[in-house]
Amino acid sequence: MPDFSRLPDFVLVTGNDNKRRETERILGRSVAIEPLDLPEIQSGEVEEVLREKGREAYRRLQRPVVVEETALALSSMNGFPGPLVKWMLDAIQAEGIARAAIALGDPRATALCALLYVDGETSVMAVGETRGDLTLPPRGEHGFGWDPVFQPEGSELSYAQLGLSVKDELGHRGRAWAAFAKKF
Repeated sequence: MPDFSRLPDFVLVTGNDNKRRETERILGRSVAIEPLDLPEIQSGEVEEVLREKGREAYRRLQRPVVVEETALALSSMNGFPGPLVKWMLDAIQAEGIARAAIALGDPRATALCALLYVDGETSVMAVGETRGDLTLPPRGEHGFGWDPVFQPEGSELSYAQLGLSVKDELGHRGRAWAAFAKKF
């Protein structure tokens, strides 16, 4: 288990309460949040989106921040929607995304979480990813977003069927925070 006690103080910039709860479970402590409505550039490059969000969040708050970007890269669509998955979820929901990937003949997907710490002098980025398949019908009661249709490699269960602690360990967000902790 990573040593999260060495992380510097920061404010997690998110308006997504599910992301806050998952982060707090992973870190084992409460996290200060700021639900800024940040402009999100339309780019297929996670790092580019994250850097812009981090720069703007720090500019507005003038204190150490962590911003996050999640992405879902479908093999059948050459990595699309990537960081644009939020809009795809809004338009056709997780089941529609899974249906599209399966209809195109390749259910493989990579869930990715990238974190960026910015304090005005330093910036630290870490990425975590989990490969798996999109499956139908949606299964499970836990999680959010694409969790009911994403089955990580080596598991017969969707993210939403896994116990929360197992998902936090196998999942893209947990892996990103573990990689992040190693950098401090």
